Amino acid sequence: MISIVTKWWHVEGKREEAVAALKDLVELVRNGEPDTYMYCLHTAVVDGSLPPPTPNELIFLGAWKDRAAFDAHRDGKLFQDWLARHLHLFVRNGGKLYVSAEFADRFSGFVRGEAIGGC
Repeated sequence: MISIVTKWWHVEGKREEAVAALKDLVELVRNGEPDTYMYCLHTAVVDGSLPPPTPNELIFLGAWKDRAAFDAHRDGKLFQDWLARHLHLFVRNGGKLYVSAEFADRFSGFVRGEAIGGC
């Protein structure tokens, strides 16, 4: 399994529209990508965060069967079609979605059932 923490930033004034589009993406991935084990999106909480995030930051926590499954998600028709429809809602660099991403190889931990209901 491979996990990733990714940050995106929505365009100023587009928060509600960006969050709605991302909720749709979650359902598409849930129903269409069985090798995506976890796909949880969060808005940043500025209060108490160090360093404080920008108010337009969005945080993904994801897990896939393996790197090939992640690559299939990122490069696949489902995500690419969604991105083509919604890219205008997010910060871009050189015309492409601007993201920060950090892959992680989990060596320990757990997820309580209560957390699953929130994703």
